[in-house]
Formats: sequence, structure tokens, C-alpha cells
Amino acid sequence: MLKMLGFLVIITGSCGCAFSIVKERRIYLERCGMWREICQLMENEIAFQKSSLPEICERAEAHLSGNKNLFLDRIGRALSAGRGDTLGEVWRREAGRILQEEPLKAEIEKVVEELGERLCFEDGDMQRKMLRDTDRLIEKHQNEQESLNRERNRLTLCAGVMGGLLLTILLL
Repeated sequence: MLKMLGFLVIITGSCGCAFSIVKERRIYLERCGMWREICQLMENEIAFQKSSLPEICERAEAHLSGNKNLFLDRIGRALSAGRGDTLGEVWRREAGRILQEEPLKAEIEKVVEELGERLCFEDGDMQRKMLRDTDRLIEKHQNEQESLNRERNRLTLCAGVMGGLLLTILLL
């Protein structure tokens, strides 16, 4: 009886490891979605409210939550403090903080970090275009990762179950 319980624990543990890996992949996709949501919010605010970027950042708490709100709120506060930092500098610093906690692929991180610098010297129409292009790039990356993850997740779950069964057989 104790032996059967041990085998069950081994199989459950290996399945749990596989589910953990699958969960990490899902969280990565949610991080990409966070940056897309920021781009979409800023684009809509520029288009419909004709707001400047500091105003958008200050009003973000009404629309966003979590790290998205924290990111834009910090940018808004830094710009309103008037320390002489440009939007690009503040954006890069705050994006670096968020990306340190919640990393993305290197090419997407680079695009996100450089977005603030590109936005600060353009008019409203160009800002909207840049935000739309960034959103599309992140969406394309997110869709690619999603399609890759479908197959990887199946294989990971199968490997977890099979690994548990293999360990059980080896211990018999």
C-alpha cells in the first residue's frame, strides 16, 4: 500500500512540474498582453482625448491596474516633478524596472525600451502610428509564441506524465 502511495506521489510530482512549466509560458503571454494594452491605451488617448503623453501617464490609474498602472504612474510623476528628464529617459528607466521583474524576449524588450525615446519627439499622428506599429509587433510575437506553445505544452505535459511513469517503473 505504501509503495502504491509512493508511486502516486512520484507521478503527481512529475505532472506538477510539467504544469508549472506550462503556467510559466502562459504568464509570458500575459506579459506581452500587458505591453499591448499600454500601447492601445496610449494610442486611444492620443486619438480621442488629444492628450499629451504626460497627461496620459497621470490618468492611467483610471484605466489600468497592476504593473501597467504602476509603470505609467511612475512616468507621469517623474515628468510632472520637472527634474529635467526627457520622456525617453524616464520611459527607459521605468521599463527597465518592469522588465527586470517580468522579462520578455530580448528583441521585444529592446522595442519596448526604445518606444519612449521615439515617442517624445513626434506629433500626435506619428505617436499613434508608432504605438500601433509597436502593438502589431508585440501582437505578432505573442501569436507566434502562442502557436509554438500549443505544441510545446502538449509535449511538456506528456513528458511529465511519462517521466513519472518511467520513474515508477524504474523503482519497481
